[in-house]
Amino acid sequence: MLLLLAGMGAAHADSAPDAPDAYAKYSDPQSVVAAVKTKFKAAPGSAVRITVYDSEDAFLEMPRLKHQGELNDEGVAIVSILGLEPGEYSFAAYLDENGDGKLNRGKILGRPKEPVAFSNGFRPKLRKPRFDETKVAVAPGAVVVITLED
Repeated sequence: MLLLLAGMGAAHADSAPDAPDAYAKYSDPQSVVAAVKTKFKAAPGSAVRITVYDSEDAFLEMPRLKHQGELNDEGVAIVSILGLEPGEYSFAAYLDENGDGKLNRGKILGRPKEPVAFSNGFRPKLRKPRFDETKVAVAPGAVVVITLED
């Protein structure tokens, strides 16, 4: 995950090889922008679903917002999120590979069958993530980059 606070000069990055300014072009002073990129070959036009959570109590149960975008030719989906007040939020994204509008899970342990990623670069292993592990501080003009791995 890479978080840019455009116009504020602050940036946070994980081990992503991309330069922070690679996503600054998507910044919008009126909204928070989620840029979901793939680290694998995915068909342009594929649906990416994003949920935004605003508290530990609501995390993975009651999203504050749900949005959808489509992958462009570069493997990036750009989604503008209007009306999100400055604060700490957690973003979850998945690639809806079969286009059914839901995150498909396996029968054993309920593990996701489709690529899933969280803000703050958190990669769950054998348990669900927690809000505090995935939260990022955002304000209008921020670009939150979430990287999907296969």
